[in-house]
Amino acid sequence: MPIPPQTQILPRTTAKERVYQTLRQWIINGTLQPRERLNDVELARYFSVSRTPVREALQLLSEKKLVQIVPSSGTYVAPIDDQDMAHVYQLLVALQSLALELCIRTITPEQLERLEELNEHFSRCCAAGTPEQASEADYQFHQYLCGLSGNPYLLSFSEQLELQACRNENRFFQEDAQSAQSYQNHRSILEALRAGDLEGAKAELKKNWDVSLRWMLDNPSKAEDGRP
Repeated sequence: MPIPPQTQILPRTTAKERVYQTLRQWIINGTLQPRERLNDVELARYFSVSRTPVREALQLLSEKKLVQIVPSSGTYVAPIDDQDMAHVYQLLVALQSLALELCIRTITPEQLERLEELNEHFSRCCAAGTPEQASEADYQFHQYLCGLSGNPYLLSFSEQLELQACRNENRFFQEDAQSAQSYQNHRSILEALRAGDLEGAKAELKKNWDVSLRWMLDNPSKAEDGRP
């Protein structure tokens, strides 16, 4: 299993959470590839912990659908299923459209300015950073928008869905043209919000996620077959 060579010492009280956060990031950014086998003994050695927090972290990742635990076979990074991902994008559009409905009458100039700052940060990450940084900046833009809804459940559900989408978004933002398109979509959402144009904001939001979805369907994951 090609994990980074250096060891990492974790405080005992936070071992499960730290292992979980690290593995989650490796899965999202592609350090661990779809269908790759995860060995709990090797991971425990890497993190200098017992196998218990590793197994607990893997169980949490399984609940998030980032890992598959196959009885009598092993634990594997979950494949990127294009049809499943299409469901994710569908729900992201619905949830974030609701966020627009809930915030459009109360959004302040300061909040609009913050969204603009986040979008400019996204643009800088696209120009000078990595696809992972661009994806993270895009995530921050959308999650801030969801937070303006004032609904913590909407924010939480959107966060979980975006966690799934990030695996595809990291691939999507490898292409400069796609990054530029997303930046312009964000600007159009902001313009509609400033104008109080709810339907226009929703249309631009849907367009923003649909571009990613269409790209994914045209560029399916190249994960190897033949493994669970």
